[in-house]
Amino acid sequence: DGLRLAGTLDDLPRGLLARADLHLLKSDFSRAQDDLNEASSIAVRGEMGLHEADCHLGYARLHVAQGEKEKARESWAKAKEMIERMGYGRRKKDVEEIGRQLEEMAGE
Repeated sequence: DGLRLAGTLDDLPRGLLARADLHLLKSDFSRAQDDLNEASSIAVRGEMGLHEADCHLGYARLHVAQGEKEKARESWAKAKEMIERMGYGRRKKDVEEIGRQLEEMAGE
């Protein structure tokens, strides 16, 4: 809420993504989804490609946690493509980690 009051739209997606991660850790999937949706909307509207890629990673994590293999794979693939295209190397480990989780899900 403080980020909203500050009026700095650049920081709001980052705060929403962090809060989505917290909700995910608490298995509060609905609230995580809401925060991801809002962050994604801001990122797309504001042409914030890095935040948009982070949103797709967040969606992939959420879908993995919910056992939704296909949705997780779609979000992961979109994030991976964006990250590679933009050279967003900071998220390479996240892409690899989610990729391993998807392989484990496929092997179940």
